[in-house]
Amino acid sequence: MEKNDIFPVRLADAINMRGVTQKWLAEHAYTTEATISRYIKSVNSPAILTILADIASALNVSSDYLLGLTNIPNAKETIPEEFRILASCVNRASEDDKRVLWTLMSKYLTSEERKTLGI
Repeated sequence: MEKNDIFPVRLADAINMRGVTQKWLAEHAYTTEATISRYIKSVNSPAILTILADIASALNVSSDYLLGLTNIPNAKETIPEEFRILASCVNRASEDDKRVLWTLMSKYLTSEERKTLGI
């Protein structure tokens, strides 16, 4: 799929996943429903998308990083699977079990992390 063909598909997918209408998106994105429709139908494409994609590619950083939506410069830098599993387990743990887990890990926490956790 060409770079310019991805945005319309992803935009339509995102609208459907969110369960909103083009009108709702237009209102929340401060544009018109017609503009959103033209993007989805590939009639128009925001020029900034091409520029942003080219800059991000040249610098090997994500567009989200350039836009300030993430502090991870390279989108390929992901959280290791073992950390995802650990986070998932902690999220499923009871409050009592979470206290036990944090107690076990407390010797590895920095003072700032302890402060954030209220330990």
